[in-house]
Amino acid sequence: MMTQRPDPHPQEVMDILQNKSQQTRIAVVGASNDPEKYGNIIVRNLKEKGYKVLPVNPKEDEIEGLPVYHSLDEIDQPVDIVDFVTPPKVTLKMLEAMAALDLKNAWLQDGSYDDEVLDFVAKAPFKTVYDACIMVVSNY
Repeated sequence: MMTQRPDPHPQEVMDILQNKSQQTRIAVVGASNDPEKYGNIIVRNLKEKGYKVLPVNPKEDEIEGLPVYHSLDEIDQPVDIVDFVTPPKVTLKMLEAMAALDLKNAWLQDGSYDDEVLDFVAKAPFKTVYDACIMVVSNY
């Protein structure tokens, strides 16, 4: 039996994204140095829009001139949104870490989630956006 899906576009998270300033801290899990990958495209896009971008990648030290965190628990709080650009199995592990750190808002990019991930976020102690691209929504 499938779990009841949460609202894919919680207004509280959408409202946070409207504040395009260094006060809005967005962690990008799956950030990449490959300019062809969404993990890099999203970092550049959000940085250009004025957000404080916190790239997360266990194998990199710098992405787009920004220091990289190897895990979510390395980042000083607060983190307003955790954006996921990872395969579903990695996303699930990182969402579990996110819940343990009491972070409040997740954003799942297309390709970062499957039914198992959506079942997890339906019961998670945080709000989750899915079925929407952070780059597109941040244009409004």
